[in-house]
Amino acid sequence: MNAHCAAAVVGIAMCAAGCAQSRAPIEVVAVPPSAAPASLERGLDDYPAALDAIMNAFEQALGLPRADVKLILFPNRRSFEEGLLTTGYPPELARSASEFAAIGGARAVFVNAGVVDRFDRTRRVQLVAHELVHSLQYRFGGGTRGASEQWLREGFADWVSCRVTAHLGLASIDSLREGVLAPLAGARFGLLPAPLDKLVTFPQWVDAQRRYEAPLYAQAFLAVELLIEMRGVPAVIDYFERFKTTKDNEGAFTDAFGLERAAFDKLFSRRWRETVAQITRR
Repeated sequence: MNAHCAAAVVGIAMCAAGCAQSRAPIEVVAVPPSAAPASLERGLDDYPAALDAIMNAFEQALGLPRADVKLILFPNRRSFEEGLLTTGYPPELARSASEFAAIGGARAVFVNAGVVDRFDRTRRVQLVAHELVHSLQYRFGGGTRGASEQWLREGFADWVSCRVTAHLGLASIDSLREGVLAPLAGARFGLLPAPLDKLVTFPQWVDAQRRYEAPLYAQAFLAVELLIEMRGVPAVIDYFERFKTTKDNEGAFTDAFGLERAAFDKLFSRRWRETVAQITRR
């Protein structure tokens, strides 16, 4: 964060009602406060409660650890892009990544509040939960992103966020799953998924939003859903933990899931065809 923004930061550290005394407070930061829209100023108190509820759901519903991160709110895309630059994003990637509503990092979740404040409660909780899962993925990997594949990172984040949102009683798991897969409803006949080996790095993932016709988040969700059906959540966590000691993503995949990537690609291709056919027939 640059000196100008740092001088303007307002830090709010608090725990939601019922938060255990032994837990560190959750910090929400608005950057810069003078430019924050009125809706953001009014909504600051809601974020710590939402964060605490989400992290309680991580523990209670899925046995996942709580994420130890800040939530940093930017009032618009321009300030969001500037914030990404100060954290080390290359200029071109920061510009492209600022199109997202939020990005989860190792020590903070960055949110374009100008976009997210327009979401209803269910969608906002689902988004924040998704980004907190990315923060957990850094933790599993020893504090760095490592070489874990972006499609697996995104698919697992969506899978967990759906279950967390359902656990909090905001929507049914079926409706949340349908929401993730909704972009497939307009798929043309014979639409192929993007090659998973072209969705490995974050820059590849950002670039693929324009390069491929297939809806990538729906694709990643389906792929991870299939992995979890076959091997369970512990295998996914094991996959991310392997990047503490390796940069070999294909080897980590094989060791964690007991399955060669080529074999999984064939299984996923069948799941993709079946799901697209089912959704487009409705």
